[in-house]
Amino acid sequence: MVKTTRSVLVTLILSLLLTTPAWSEPVKLAVFPSNDPVKLHRVMDIIARYLSETTGDQVSAIVTSDYKELTDRLRENSVDLAWINTLNYVRVKREIPAIRYLATYLERNEDTGTIMPYYQSYIIALRASSLNSLADAKGLRFAFTDKGSTSGYAYPAMLLASQGIDPDSYFSKIFFLKKHDRVIEALLSGSIDLGAVSDGTYFTAVRTRGELFTILAKSDPIPLDAIVAAPHFSPAKMIRYQHALVTMPADHEFCSAMRDVLGWSAAGFSVLDDGFYDHVRQALKDDPRCRCG
Repeated sequence: MVKTTRSVLVTLILSLLLTTPAWSEPVKLAVFPSNDPVKLHRVMDIIARYLSETTGDQVSAIVTSDYKELTDRLRENSVDLAWINTLNYVRVKREIPAIRYLATYLERNEDTGTIMPYYQSYIIALRASSLNSLADAKGLRFAFTDKGSTSGYAYPAMLLASQGIDPDSYFSKIFFLKKHDRVIEALLSGSIDLGAVSDGTYFTAVRTRGELFTILAKSDPIPLDAIVAAPHFSPAKMIRYQHALVTMPADHEFCSAMRDVLGWSAAGFSVLDDGFYDHVRQALKDDPRCRCG
């Protein structure tokens, strides 16, 4: 009787071992620090949950402390996926060619209502300042966000250069405020006279603060952020995650949270290709200030 019981137990244990899927590490999605980390976690935890439900994996979101940390984590394979801004996608793809493009983030243009893979950088001032153009801003205080930012530095730097403006000599002082919303706060507090932000940041400020701002200049259209896979991420998983991203509806909870929390008019994702970013590569290569061609 004892032998029979042991035999049954052994059979049950072997059956469980053979039929239970192997435990696997959670999939880690790293996100660049474009905004207040608390706000970013609120929305990125939603997309992590969506990807978990859609792929069957356990997915968690990580907001990195800066742009360099995101690059380092991709290089050392301590994350599996990354949501990466345009400038750093171009840089990181050059430094780590083995990373693989998955999808491009989409937004609904607030002027036209069209869903597109582009956005813009705006240079803005307060209406009360009576500034009407960059020609009026000589000798004033200017703010970028971060030298790793596409719309907060690279494209506004090119925009200034196209008008013959060297920021170092044209403005009395230049600040790097790290986050787009900090530029808005600095304008409102009178700490700066004008600054560069993404168009989404501008529209959010108008909705929440009112018609207090003047747009002094707009950049060319900028390809939106890329979602990438780290070199170790399997091709089979890549296909599953691409499908999950592009089938997310434009009215998903994540898109609503992006609008409500960050002010970004999120509208899902599209699979384009790495070549979509070639225009950015050329533009940055042609502008020595950015040193990222």
